[in-house]
Amino acid sequence: MNTLVKQSKKIVLAFLFVTGGLIAQEEVSDAELGNFAKAVTSIQSINAEAQSTMMEVVDQSGFELDRFNEIYQAAMTEDTETLNTLSEDESKKFDGVLARFDAMQAVFQKQMEEAVVKQNITLERFDAIAELMETDTALQLRLQNMMQQ
Repeated sequence: MNTLVKQSKKIVLAFLFVTGGLIAQEEVSDAELGNFAKAVTSIQSINAEAQSTMMEVVDQSGFELDRFNEIYQAAMTEDTETLNTLSEDESKKFDGVLARFDAMQAVFQKQMEEAVVKQNITLERFDAIAELMETDTALQLRLQNMMQQ
């Protein structure tokens, strides 16, 4: 499950930084931050749905979740010792699951983009605010307070 969580986080992170290129404006209005907060909440919901769907895909493939995670971790770290122990059937199932994940990623990516735009914030501005969040602790606190209300 840990690997699935990491995978879905990668989907969100890929979304957050996909457009890049814009230099973040220093000032973020309360209204803008409110829109950002609503978009983040929507993205979290989509992310939870993605995690659940990914777990279903693994389950439907016939893999035990622990075994899938072991293989996935081995693939990510290029652990050839573990990868060499895969049966042909496991290898095909694993590749099939990853192919489904890739297809699902595009769907969830689109849903996340729509969630942002629905909150009256451009994707570029959302990315710029997300970038500011990495270093601006005052902005982080403002967002945290806003999301707790």
